[in-house]
Amino acid sequence: SRWDSEAQAKVNKQDPNPKFLEQVKALFPNAEEDKIVVMCSDGRQRSIQVLMMLDEEGYVNIAGLKGGFNMWDATFDPKVRRRNVGLAKEVYTHDADSCGIHASGAGFQMVDKIESVDRKDYVDWEDWEEAVAKKSA
Repeated sequence: SRWDSEAQAKVNKQDPNPKFLEQVKALFPNAEEDKIVVMCSDGRQRSIQVLMMLDEEGYVNIAGLKGGFNMWDATFDPKVRRRNVGLAKEVYTHDADSCGIHASGAGFQMVDKIESVDRKDYVDWEDWEEAVAKKSA
């Protein structure tokens, strides 16, 4: 997305690739054996369109990354180590405010849980097939 000074907002320029399916078929010619993982920013609109398209073309080893790149990036760091996702941690000292049961193994991981962030991509993305049909008309 880019800042549009006339609209005074970020604008996403959507330019569908009419050769997308041809390019996928060239890279993955064996629909029954090739394995493909599809993802977009949030794993909803665009990934689903591509998964449906590939399914219609006979691809059987296809998967979408649940939560998309946004959730992947929130969960893993660049070295694919799990990030601290904000859950409360067990306390090993009692600070005179309890009997020290926090370190008993009872596990209070969810006591002070931080509400998770909505990672949905709110861009209203075009339907690829409709956009390509309009472009060719």
